[in-house]
Amino acid sequence: MRNRLRIQAAVGIGLFCLAGCQRADMGANAARSSVQAQTTPTLSTTDATFLNMASMSGVAEVTFARLAVKSSASPAVRRFAEQMIADHTPANQQVTALAAAKHMTAATAMDSTHTQLFEQLRTMRGRAFDSAYMNSQVSDHQLVVDAFRTEAQNGTDPDVRGWAARLLPALQHHLEMAQSLSARQ
Repeated sequence: MRNRLRIQAAVGIGLFCLAGCQRADMGANAARSSVQAQTTPTLSTTDATFLNMASMSGVAEVTFARLAVKSSASPAVRRFAEQMIADHTPANQQVTALAAAKHMTAATAMDSTHTQLFEQLRTMRGRAFDSAYMNSQVSDHQLVVDAFRTEAQNGTDPDVRGWAARLLPALQHHLEMAQSLSARQ
């Protein structure tokens, strides 16, 4: 019980520290999107920001899932990670093609927030890894579901808005799976 509390405290502190980095990443993403939107007159800054966020989070999702397949002690967590790879790999290919069609370059690397979290997770194994990974999956999927919902409802580009609407149900399902698994860790 004491070890579980220590693990939860360490994960909580790590996620709290990463929240500050996440705000900085959002600012950098918005600046990058603004520049890209200016070179693509048909794409709003909001749509460009969404495409950048979707591509960065997709890269992070697959990267984290590959680590989880190797580091998890739980067969259920490994199955979840394998599902994330299977679902997010084609979604990443789709967002790359969509960004290219809009004269943008999709992200090919994780942002600094996810890179720092990945470095922390890389040092963990077993139950500690499972708990930290699943907690991060819940928070990441909550943010992504919110972003996809907003884009599906308010996006100005019909192609980008339609892609967000098509992926939203799968992402909501991922969030539900992550919440269920996180509660059991």
